Amino acid sequence: MEIVVLKLGGSILRGREDLGRVADVVESEMSSGSLPVCVVSAMKGVTDKIINALSQVRTVGFEPRAFVEGLAAEHLSSLPKGADSEPLRREFEKLEHVLSYVRSSGELGDSVYAYTVSRGENFVIRLISAQLEARGIRSRCFYGEDLLVTDENNREAAVNLGRTRLRVEELLAPCVAEGIVPVIAGFAGRSGSGLITIFGRGGTDDTAACLAYCLDVKRLVKFVDEGGIMSLDPKFVAEMEKPEVASRVGKLPKPGLIPYLSYVEASELLREERTKIVHFKVLDPLMRGGIKLQLKSICCNGEGTVIGPENGGAGSGHPKAVSFQRNLYGVRILPTQSVLPTEVYAELFGALASAGVDVRYASTSGYQISLLVSKQDVDVALKALRGLPSAMEVKPIEGAKGTISVIGSEMRGVKGFFSRLTGALAEHDVNIEQATQPNSENIIRFSVSDGDVPLAVAAVYKEFFG
Repeated sequence: MEIVVLKLGGSILRGREDLGRVADVVESEMSSGSLPVCVVSAMKGVTDKIINALSQVRTVGFEPRAFVEGLAAEHLSSLPKGADSEPLRREFEKLEHVLSYVRSSGELGDSVYAYTVSRGENFVIRLISAQLEARGIRSRCFYGEDLLVTDENNREAAVNLGRTRLRVEELLAPCVAEGIVPVIAGFAGRSGSGLITIFGRGGTDDTAACLAYCLDVKRLVKFVDEGGIMSLDPKFVAEMEKPEVASRVGKLPKPGLIPYLSYVEASELLREERTKIVHFKVLDPLMRGGIKLQLKSICCNGEGTVIGPENGGAGSGHPKAVSFQRNLYGVRILPTQSVLPTEVYAELFGALASAGVDVRYASTSGYQISLLVSKQDVDVALKALRGLPSAMEVKPIEGAKGTISVIGSEMRGVKGFFSRLTGALAEHDVNIEQATQPNSENIIRFSVSDGDVPLAVAAVYKEFFG
């Protein structure tokens, strides 16, 4: 029997109708001979409500019981008729208890925060389990913190896959062996010292990918509103349809769904955070386990986007996606000529890492190094670099910058591709300030003035997707 992990996110969980669709998917998988392992997020908007409650709980007038009762009513209305409501009510009692503790004690440490904001997932496992039981499907609820072992970072935890695998073998594997559908709360884990931790943004994706790895599963399905990853951010199309761009480029093709991305291609797109459909940190367990991740709509029959190993395709000259970053700022470093480049790079990037600077783009020209960082990191980067012994000159690059990325293994080995790309930009008077192409040839990235980003994206997209 094949085991498939289903990641069910808050964007598709809004009420009883959506929970019914989840039960439909579980039934469909079981009828095809698969056993689904369901990993769930909180209902849409619930985690934000809990975070907001934590920010108000110590103020005059906030009543934990009233807040919890309102939240409970929203969830209880989604239970199927005749279902036992007691397991769900007990989950809300836990939330009221911790909010009351914070209110009376005034204490809100990182572990208490992590415990509180991850309760929304525990409400949903009870709802989904009740839906399945109402259809005669045996299910069992698991808390994420009982399965996933993490480091001691309470708010941005990393999973220890080795120790988590032992927990999964002990607690989850017997349930799977009996053919019982596990319904698992995502987002939370437990540190080696026993404290509750959370995984930050994309936390339930992280839970699902790590459990898929520990179960030796080869298929992970995440249901999303968007139906998959698009060749261009649909939300950016409006920028390119403004008169100042459209008059120069003309009508653009609509963004299309990307059927398949290799892990490397996906990492380029996800690291730029152009798409919020899935977080890049899921790629590590996927790659380690050779797991394919399918992103698809729960309402439609399409296959969506699959992320998996390299599958050939080089040489067609047709990229898969155009991506971009905006509102970046530059720093230029001229190192002393008396030390080796390896020493310079170690010193430079070590200093930036210690200062917490997120480098979004780096290029070298001879012995000069140029970096692009977010606006809030510019002054931090300048301060960190100006104190280095190897830095002869450190200065900001004038003006806001953006980067354009053309992504796809099909570009690999295609003669004249780069010339065609730069020609499309030159035709529309876009000045390329810096350009890089890693040896894998899965991506070409270049920087331009931030104001030129809409025109540059439109020109490149028209050239290769028109």
